[in-house]
Amino acid sequence: MHFIDVHTHFINPSNAFVIDISDNYAKASEVDFFSVGIHPKTFKTFEELTDSFLALSSLAERKNCVAIGECGFDKFSPLNLAEQEKIFSAQIALAQRFNKPLIIHCVRLYNEVIRCLKKAHFNHEVVFHGYNADSQTTKNLLKYPIINFSFSEKTLTGFKSLPVIPLERIFTESDTDEKTDFAKLINKIADVKNAGFEEIKAGIENNFKRLFC
Repeated sequence: MHFIDVHTHFINPSNAFVIDISDNYAKASEVDFFSVGIHPKTFKTFEELTDSFLALSSLAERKNCVAIGECGFDKFSPLNLAEQEKIFSAQIALAQRFNKPLIIHCVRLYNEVIRCLKKAHFNHEVVFHGYNADSQTTKNLLKYPIINFSFSEKTLTGFKSLPVIPLERIFTESDTDEKTDFAKLINKIADVKNAGFEEIKAGIENNFKRLFC
């Protein structure tokens, strides 16, 4: 079995014990799996991103592109909500077109994400990466069977929500931490879930196969 890194900004092909989805799509030909998307904290408006969307569409056609994202909403984005919605909605449409899941970046705007997904009638699965919302937000999100949650070593508040999240909806990631200790991360999840290390590790690998393979 492997450790799963569902969202990373690094490429480490020499690590045979970690299966990762790289966010570094500039090197898409060098990785087994990658995702492609426009971060909500971009400084460009929707109209200024025409060429970027053409490039995304081309990359999304590749076999090793397994998800669209990271994309979503960020309360601290330089763009207003209306502009962020245009950019996110276009990426939802891209995911629908290519039948791919979404990797979502969300900072304090979970209702906006859900509203857009509903508006688009999106029926593929999504992963909230770097999840750190509170328990009440988590309970609300769990009402939607397409939603999954990914945790990193830097996750703080999110770990308090782990007891109510089923194993089949949990992922792990490194995000921007190149030195992530996945064994330590799995152990932490296992402790919170009152489960065994191998059970958690196997469950997350099965989740990866369900969504991305």
